[in-house]
Amino acid sequence: MENSSTQTENVQHIWCSVNITKKMEDVFIGYILNQAQIGANVSEYVVYLSTTGGSPFSAVNLYNFIKSIPQKTTVYNMGNVYSAGVPFFLGFQNRYGVPDCDFMIHQTTLPRTALPENFNVFDIDTQKATLVAIDDKTQKIIQKETVSRGSTSLTLPMIKKAFINTTVYQAVEAEKLGFLDKIELPKLPDTGVLYITDQYLATLPG
Repeated sequence: MENSSTQTENVQHIWCSVNITKKMEDVFIGYILNQAQIGANVSEYVVYLSTTGGSPFSAVNLYNFIKSIPQKTTVYNMGNVYSAGVPFFLGFQNRYGVPDCDFMIHQTTLPRTALPENFNVFDIDTQKATLVAIDDKTQKIIQKETVSRGSTSLTLPMIKKAFINTTVYQAVEAEKLGFLDKIELPKLPDTGVLYITDQYLATLPG
């Protein structure tokens, strides 16, 4: 009888080089949920991430989703993880970065379309409260996910100041502050990689 411990683990690799959007969120989460539905028995998800940011709401959803799945999760910063990409990145159990990677954090911005064509003080106050709330949530995620990993801890006041100033952390500093566990180049497999790119998303409805 074959010992289950000797069976090859099913590691799924995902290359993700897109902005964080609702469509990207749906595709990413949908793929992982579908793997469970078809009985793929995935033991680990390895994500190669590069993003200039996007929707802070989708970023928090992705963070909570990654934290909730039972599989082992690993992520690589393949060059830049900015803005909304940071909380998504920090949701993974194992976090690595290529030698020249960096992270960028700043205050949350919303598109002009967030306000109606004709708006009043209530609309402005609502959007202001939304911006404050998402900033607070993102800052707490950063503090929580870095505090025990780096040789130097980021406090909430330090993170708030970094948000206001729009701050970029290069790889060595990011490792020191706990964004990264290690700086190293990954080895992508020759086959079996799902590529979530702008070109791929353009082929999908929605």
